[in-house]
Amino acid sequence: MKLKDIIENFQGVKKVEGKLTLDIKGLACDSKKVRGSYLFVAIKGSRFNGSDFIEEAIERGASSIILDWDQGKVPILRKGPTYIYVDDARAALSHGCRSFYKDISANMYTIGITGTNGKTTATYLIESLFKKKGEKTGVIGTINYRFGERLIPSVNTTPGVLELYTYLNNMYKENVKNCIIEVSSHSLDQGRIDTLQFDTAIFTNLTKEHLDYHGDMDSYLVSKMKLFAKIKNNGYAIINKDDPASERIIDRVRSDKKANIITYGIENAADVYASDIISSQGGLRFKICVQEGAARAEVESRLIGKHNVYNILASAACGIAMGMPLEDISSGLGEVEVLPGRLEKIDCGQDFQVFVDYAHTENGMENVLKALKGLNPERLLCVFGCGGDRDKSKRGPMGRISSQISDKLFITSDNPRSEDPADIIREITRDIDRKDADYVIELDRYSAIDKALKEARKGDIVLVAGKGHETYQIFKDTTLPFDDREVVKKILKGRYTCLQSKIS
Repeated sequence: MKLKDIIENFQGVKKVEGKLTLDIKGLACDSKKVRGSYLFVAIKGSRFNGSDFIEEAIERGASSIILDWDQGKVPILRKGPTYIYVDDARAALSHGCRSFYKDISANMYTIGITGTNGKTTATYLIESLFKKKGEKTGVIGTINYRFGERLIPSVNTTPGVLELYTYLNNMYKENVKNCIIEVSSHSLDQGRIDTLQFDTAIFTNLTKEHLDYHGDMDSYLVSKMKLFAKIKNNGYAIINKDDPASERIIDRVRSDKKANIITYGIENAADVYASDIISSQGGLRFKICVQEGAARAEVESRLIGKHNVYNILASAACGIAMGMPLEDISSGLGEVEVLPGRLEKIDCGQDFQVFVDYAHTENGMENVLKALKGLNPERLLCVFGCGGDRDKSKRGPMGRISSQISDKLFITSDNPRSEDPADIIREITRDIDRKDADYVIELDRYSAIDKALKEARKGDIVLVAGKGHETYQIFKDTTLPFDDREVVKKILKGRYTCLQSKIS
């Protein structure tokens, strides 16, 4: 593709030095991924400045460079490549991707899901609906990026714009015309999906999270709302009406006058709602009800807890937007069983239950603990910690809510990163009522899980929370293999409290 065609619709081009008739074979924003005749976009990030790597990009074959206008004044740039100075290199990368890969989301059925909790579960549920329809589907989310026979470990919930376009392009080439994308607030704030379009945008909920990045809840919501400006004409906005933030999102969608709105909730004021909810150790059973036409269908799910009623309703509303019959929707949703690290049950034949979950926010912990408490265990034991170098404001509230619902806590490390695990734990315990709460502090996560499992008796439930599907633990200077699910199995096997046939 000619360079002039890539930058044709760019805004904020300040200056061009060199030829625009060059043939461009690829784009890169990482100098190490540059190949011959590539366009290198020098993005200024939080840790690295792309302009510092222009020389390396040229050495690797970059024939043209895009960089911020103010950055172009600093380095002495080698002659030869074409230099394009712009107001915002990050925005230029988004528009460059759309030019190079074409407007690929316009030719696919794309679903974007945003919200604090529930995004990952919803992707699995909606993926099951596409399977019910017999259609190929790609998923880009927290656990992995997957389509066809490919399963790529996830680095970010929503990858960078160049990766995102690359994955969508690969899907399209393999005749995968549907894609479900978890859209994080960071990605929305950083413009990673600015040049994409969505057939359906889903809002799950808004609770305290990422305030270290956004600063306050209003800014957090404003970032989430950006997704709803990306809906195609006559597409759908699916919104959790029971969440207090829903009214602002609904007002935003109505003012744009582009999308249809489907609300969902447990209260029957929503367009799609639940009735006759029965929760048990086997899962959930309830009726999905649709206001218009008074249609109803019963769904039986292996998922546990009230929060999963919401996730199922959001996915049912998406199925309605996709034009599926309600009976097929309930059947497709009921086929989802185990989700990696989402209330994943570890059954080794022991006489108590163990669940591993990704809950890492105050609201997430409350939802999961209440769901397990609703199963009426003899006692509910909980192992958890908080990640380092992340939102510190949630640590005390997580300690408080966990101590209020659990019968005993085992407070430990999560991914401490550059912080001292002991400092993180002190912040977790600051809001715990020390008179009534029963808790143990164990810095080593393996030992904390071991202590909880040794403490467990017949009829108890043990929750190991915070890391879910993750297979590593991040420290200041190293990252170690660590999978809560495998640790639980190993400990139970070593104690001979499991059936060997249950160990995978």
